[in-house]
Amino acid sequence: MSILERELMVLKGFCLGWIILIVILPIGLGQAGVSQIVLLDRTPFYAPASMTVPPGQPVQWYNRSMQPHTVTHDGCGRGETCAFASEHLHPGEQFSVSGLSPGTYSYHCEIHPFMRGRLHVKRPAPNHSVTEL
Repeated sequence: MSILERELMVLKGFCLGWIILIVILPIGLGQAGVSQIVLLDRTPFYAPASMTVPPGQPVQWYNRSMQPHTVTHDGCGRGETCAFASEHLHPGEQFSVSGLSPGTYSYHCEIHPFMRGRLHVKRPAPNHSVTEL
């Protein structure tokens, strides 16, 4: 194996380590019963970009990017109902919301309007399975 091949292998391992540290680890260490969305500096910006949760389920956004962002419901500032709006979330900060009624909540970053996400709040489908006796 050449020196260049070894250096590329080390670089790949380094990049994978950062991905685990910045994206996957915060999701896996979250509180039970809390849905988590991570803010990133690259697409999809909000990861996941679309999420479905049951009514009342707490949702937390974590800013794992290198710059401030917001989480702002599209209804805010448009004369519509403002379901949630964070302050500026600096790197490492989080924002939580709970108690949302069923519906679809599109949201964006006030600082970077191209950053968009969607939260679907809906009741789980009833289980109509039949149990044999």
